[in-house]
Amino acid sequence: MPDSPSRPRAQGPVLPAAVQVAIVGGGPVGLQLAGELALRGIDCAVLEREPHIAQATRALVLHARTLEYFDMRGIAESFVAAGHRYLHYPLGTVRADASFTTLDSSFGYALALPQHRTETLLQAYARGKGALLVRGAEVTGLLQEADGVVLTVRHAGQVRRIRAAYVAGCDGARGPVRRLAGIPASRSVYPYDVTSIDARLDLDSQQPWSRCAREGMALLLPFGDGRWRIILYDYRPRGTGGAPTSGLDQAETLLRRVSGRDLCLRDVQWISRYRCERGHAVRYRRHRVVLAGDAAHVHPPTGGQGLNTGIADAMSLGWRLASAAADPRHDGLLDAYAKERRQAAERVLRLTGALLHLNAAPSLWACAVRAVGLRTARLPVVRQRLAAALAGLPHATRADSRLRSGQRVPDLLLRAAPGQVAPGRLFEALRSGHHVHLTPACGTPDPRAADLAHPLLTARSDACPRACVVRPDGHTL
Repeated sequence: MPDSPSRPRAQGPVLPAAVQVAIVGGGPVGLQLAGELALRGIDCAVLEREPHIAQATRALVLHARTLEYFDMRGIAESFVAAGHRYLHYPLGTVRADASFTTLDSSFGYALALPQHRTETLLQAYARGKGALLVRGAEVTGLLQEADGVVLTVRHAGQVRRIRAAYVAGCDGARGPVRRLAGIPASRSVYPYDVTSIDARLDLDSQQPWSRCAREGMALLLPFGDGRWRIILYDYRPRGTGGAPTSGLDQAETLLRRVSGRDLCLRDVQWISRYRCERGHAVRYRRHRVVLAGDAAHVHPPTGGQGLNTGIADAMSLGWRLASAAADPRHDGLLDAYAKERRQAAERVLRLTGALLHLNAAPSLWACAVRAVGLRTARLPVVRQRLAAALAGLPHATRADSRLRSGQRVPDLLLRAAPGQVAPGRLFEALRSGHHVHLTPACGTPDPRAADLAHPLLTARSDACPRACVVRPDGHTL
């Protein structure tokens, strides 16, 4: 998308003196939030410390719910065109995988897309909506006042102060905003060594693959162009002839033993050995500072949940923060955001922690539990539930027809309301950034719609069981 000609961009080292919302951190979460605010006419600036988008491949997978969010803004096609589709998530044995093809979504797959490409696309979207992105801007100070926040920013060799009505900390687990705002966080490190490698492998299949063996576990995720991300969990004890994989030779040896194949790593771009962390901010808001993404919660990378959870944060926060910035009477919406997304992050932390223990725990007891778990994972209902959880979608049941507050609404087909020409799909209606009053073809309206203080579109659907108000993030009010 082209840049808006009315605003200076990152190439021009211009920091504004004041904005309605300052977003600290120009990764996927900050860029998505900037697009949400700019869509609603909020004057916002993204302050990013790094001068350029990092080319290292960090987060790799976009799940179905994230692609649905992008569809609600009309940008999903560009991501799908650039990515590689995963039809399932492997669990470690031949007949145990979580299939994405049966999801209740237009996106019956996960998408492999390196994070730097995701950031490039989101940057274009945010700038196209009019958001300001300033790179090389490091926040060193934060002072909360009664009616706003003053940030101290080092940029282009100068120190400036920027006033904002609100500040969004999207600057990662070790960014300055949470610390400067005085928000504590819990933190723990899992006792498992993990080796991750980006390299080329000679494999015919271009779908995710994993195997468990007595020596360890290997998870292989393709980029779609011959490159793979290889994740290795070593179960062999230290000092007994099975030193944990600390180098390429050891990693390649373990990969061959676990896979039972004569695999050779070529053109290695990156290798890292690390231990996964778990972290959670005590609160997501303090006065006029709110947190989103890794600044609020840190998950193990199992299941590819971190970036996706952060995008969901940005979607939930965007319309609320825009409302609060435009009218102080809506400030309480930020408390609702903090409660809702903290609960969501706790669910993700439980999921990713369980998957990590299943993959990585080396004890004999863990191996026994793993064997039982892999047999259980062959059951269709277990595979369906896990696929939905990974995709960020609710697991639907026949009895689950009642719409509850905060519930995801699927992309229903719409019909024209009296006096209006409705879009063909709900997600298309949400591209305006407004709430949507969704009613059955024959039925009574939602009584809350008449009193809603936000812009509202009305649409009818034959597939809608009862009237509801759909928030701009695709959930019920």
